[in-house]
Formats: sequence, structure tokens, C-alpha cells
Amino acid sequence: MLASSPVRPAGQRFARIPPRHAAPVAAAAAVSFCAIFFSGGFAVAPLVWIGGIALLVAALVSAAALLDVLPAPRLDAPAAVFLGCLFGLALWAGLSTTWSLSPDRSWMYTNLTLVFAGFALLGALISPLLSRVTRLAGAAAVLLGLVIAWALLAKCVPTLYADYGRVARLRAPVTYWNELALLCDVAVPLALWLAASPARRPVVRATGVLLLCGASVTVLLTYSRFGVVLACAAAAAWLLLDRDRVESLTALALGAGGGSALFGLALTLPGITKDMQPHAVRVRDGWVFGAALLGTFALVALVAFQLGRLQARRPLTAPRRDRLERIALLAGLAVAVAGVAASIAFGGRLWHEFTNPVSSQISSTSGRFASVNSSNRWRWWNEEWQGFTAHPFGGTGAGTFELTDRRLHRSPLVTTEPHNVPLQLLGETGIVGFLLYLGGAAAAIVAVVRARRRATGGERAGVTALGVGLAAFLAHMVVDVDWNYVATCGPLLLAAGALTARGITVEPRARVRRPLLAAAALLFACGGVYSLAAPWLAQRDLASLSAASAKRAHTWDPLSTDALIDAAAFEADPLRAERLYRQAVSLEPQSSETWYALGQFYADNKAWKLAYDALSKAWSYDRFGPAGVPCGA
Repeated sequence: MLASSPVRPAGQRFARIPPRHAAPVAAAAAVSFCAIFFSGGFAVAPLVWIGGIALLVAALVSAAALLDVLPAPRLDAPAAVFLGCLFGLALWAGLSTTWSLSPDRSWMYTNLTLVFAGFALLGALISPLLSRVTRLAGAAAVLLGLVIAWALLAKCVPTLYADYGRVARLRAPVTYWNELALLCDVAVPLALWLAASPARRPVVRATGVLLLCGASVTVLLTYSRFGVVLACAAAAAWLLLDRDRVESLTALALGAGGGSALFGLALTLPGITKDMQPHAVRVRDGWVFGAALLGTFALVALVAFQLGRLQARRPLTAPRRDRLERIALLAGLAVAVAGVAASIAFGGRLWHEFTNPVSSQISSTSGRFASVNSSNRWRWWNEEWQGFTAHPFGGTGAGTFELTDRRLHRSPLVTTEPHNVPLQLLGETGIVGFLLYLGGAAAAIVAVVRARRRATGGERAGVTALGVGLAAFLAHMVVDVDWNYVATCGPLLLAAGALTARGITVEPRARVRRPLLAAAALLFACGGVYSLAAPWLAQRDLASLSAASAKRAHTWDPLSTDALIDAAAFEADPLRAERLYRQAVSLEPQSSETWYALGQFYADNKAWKLAYDALSKAWSYDRFGPAGVPCGA
């Protein structure tokens, strides 16, 4: 049974975090900031240093807790299961390299999962160092506000993100529009948490409305259809769970209304919303959009501030509040009924458009909002399901969907992920990995519900805001490639770890130091850093294009087929070269690239029968690859 948390005296309620506790909290905030702003999307080099720092900080805080320097959390069952499933998933992904279609890809995916588990552990470790969950919610709101501000500023100042001239969809600083939309979805309940409480000062409530306005226009400029749906769902969930519904509706009217108006203006500016625009057009329209942003934000903030002051002087009476809530409820029910009726009436047509395999790659423009096409997702989901049915226990190996897609696809379009994290884990890590994912998600849900039940007052609202944001994160995984992005998974799993630990209490106990466990934690982190760095060092050596660098790359990453193929290309002895090509094929026997390299080697050496057999294999695993080029090899 968990002991109840001690009640702090009123004078200590808003006490600052002790300096000894502030350092781990600041480190967690700094690594989250770096993950969002400097991860560079799905890039290997940033993963090495950001993931390495996250693992080392988690290990150092763990060691400090084991040495009784910092308070050690006492995990209840849901929190322990959540962390255990994450680390178990990383372990299982690592084991999948032994049967994987591409051991090198599985190693990379193992590193990603290990980093995410490290973020979640770090969140759990800093939870007892935070006196109130509102500190965590406030820090998350500030960080997301910075993300939104930078994203919009990059639209106004073209030199900050020149690639918007090619593709206009908003995506800085996380490099992928749907991941930026996810961060905006998480920001919606946090903005409402800031804006809704009548007990807050008017300036704080106005800041929340500004954050909501920025999140609204940003998510619309990403053109992410599911992101917009999730933002609406997050707002609806907050209205159902929070008590200050009238204030939340007012904030929504101001923030979402201002954001929608800005989006409408942006549609008239080619330099903001049209692809392939000259720099001069982007500069001109950037100034116009920037002026509109400042003017709208100022107006929204002023109105929100004045409404906050008015409500502080003349609060709503209970009967009027009940009447307004009933009107809003009836309006919401009418919209819901209309939506259900439309879905029933046009369900067949919508389903046909969603699953239509013809011309399923829709454009990256604002016209996306008029379509329910899955943009190839239905095809990818079917391919991953076929991969699972062929290998139900262990899957095809973590991170190997690209090989499955190349073998089954019927168009030149290739992707590395099926855009569905649960299905991807089912197909790549089998039923075991899928159950570990489900166990971690279920445990996190139970832990957050428990934390909300225990909390009261402002703490309860903070838990609600974070919980709704994390629920949006969980839902978004069903339609996109979230598990590839440290920018979203890292900070959000850190918040999940901290929130699942809200039911954790630090009970008074005798001072016990565990130096061996502390040393083991540090050694584990060092091993994780090496695992992150080795593939990156191999890729760096391969860029040198020399025999010596290819051998060094193979030393760093013995699972890399690129290192073997490069080494074979520089090998003067044909027998040794053939052995290296054969070794690459044995590592990835269902890869078109390895078979094609072997076939080219045989063709260069006029071994025509062997060349034909190898190139035929390459064609069978990718009909649209180089082996399928007419009149090619």
C-alpha cells in the first residue's frame, strides 16, 4: 500500500526546488529542448549526442539516487510495468537482430527504443524532485510555446528556413509536418489549462490564449488532417474533464478563432502557403504574415486580458454557468450527431476513397483537407500485416519494413515505415514486441488515471492537461511514424515517465547506499552510448570512399552490408571480393541491394550465369529497383 504524501505547510507550498534537486531537473529540460530543436528529424548524428546525453543523465541521476544523494522514487505497479515494458521492448528489438531481414536496421531501431526508454526513466527519476506537477505542465507549455514561436517565425523570415520555398508545409524545427502537428496537439490542453482557471492572474490566462492561438494556426499550416482532428479531440476531452468549461470555451473562441483567421489570411499569400516560390515572394509575404501575426496576437491577448479582469471583478453565478454549459453541451451533441449521420450516409464513399490504391499519394497542399485518402497508408498497413502473418512470433526484425515494402510494392514509391507504430511493432517484432508495447501503453494509462484521482485542485488540472496531451500522442502513433523522431517521442515519453510517477512517494527510511548498482547503471549507460556511436562512426568512415575506411567501418559496425560492399569494391583479389559480397548477402538475404551488388560483380567478371541468378534475385525483392531498369544490368 502506498503511503500518502506529506502535506506541506502553506508557507512552503510554492517553495523553490532545492539547488541539489534543480540540477537534474534542469538537465532533463535541456535535453528535451535539444531533442526538439536539434535532432534534425530522423538523423543518426544528432541521435548519438542527444540520446547519449539522455542516457548518461538518466544514469547519473539513478546513481545519485542509489547512493542516497537524491530522493529515490518508489515505483508502484503501473509505473514499474511502463518502464519495464519500454526497456523490455528495447531488449527484444536488440534480440531481433539475430533473425532480422536487416540486422543493421534492427540495431538502429534498438538504439532508438533504448533512447526513448532512457527519456522515460529520466522523467520518472525527476518526478520526486518536483514539488508539484504544475511545474512539469508549466515547463511543457513554455517549451511548446518556443517551438510554435520558432515555427511561425521561420515562415516570416525566410533565411531561418530556406526550404519553405520548395515545400510550404510548416515543419520547422522538427523537419516533419505531422510531428510538428503532434506537438501542437499536445499544446492545446496545456494552453487551456493556463487560460481556463479563474484563480489565475489575467496575464497568465491571456498567455494561455496566445499559446492556443499559435497552436491553432501552426497545426493548420502543417496541413496535417489527423493533427487538426486530434487538436479538436484534445479540446473536447479537456472540456469534458475540467470544471471551468465556460472559461475554456471562451479561450477556445478567442484562440482558435484568431488562429483560423490567420490561416485564412495565409491562404491568400503565395509566399506562405504555396510551393516553389521565389525568395522575393517569400520575403514580401513573410512581412505581411508577420505583421498579421503580431496584430492578431496583440488583439487576442488584449481581449483575453480584459475578460480575465472582468471575470475577476464579476464572477459568473452558478445558475448562469450551468445555463451556458447546457447550451454548449447541446451544441456539441448536435455537431456530433451531424458527424455520425454524415459518416453513415457517406461511409461507403469515404471508405473507398480511404483505401483507394490508385493515385493514393495526395499533394502536400491545403487541398489535403478536402480528402480522406489514406495517402498510401492502407497499402503499407496491408504489407506490414503480410509481414506479420509470415513471421508471427518474432517478426521480420526491428526497423525492416522497407525490405517488406520493396518486396510487395506495386509502384516506385518506397517508404521506410508503415505509418502505424503498433502495426509496425507487430510486423517487425512479432507478437512479443506488440504485447510489450500494449503493456507499456496500458500501464501508462492506468498510472495517469491514478495520478489524476489522487490530485486535487490545481494539481488535478495540471495532470489532466498533461494526460490529454499524452493521449493525443498515443492516438497519433496509429497513423504516423512517431517512433522515428526523438523530437517528439523523447520529451513526450519523459513527461509520461514523470506523470506515471506522480503516485510515487518517497517514504522515510534508513540511509542505504548501493554503490554496485550505481556503478552498473553508469556502465549500462556507457554501453548504450557505444551502441549509439558505432553505426554513426561506420557511416562517417564510409563517406571517405577508401579501402581502409571501409575496413574501419566494418570494424565499427559488423552488421553493415554497406561496409562489406564497399570493402569488396576496393578488393583486388576476386575471390576475397566474392567472399565479402556473399557475406553481405548472408546478412540481408532478402535485400535487393545486396543481391544487385553481387550480380554486378559477377557481370563485371563475365560470370554470366551467376550474374543472371543474382540479378534475378535482386529483381524479385524489388521490381522497381535498379535490377528492374529496362536494358539495365
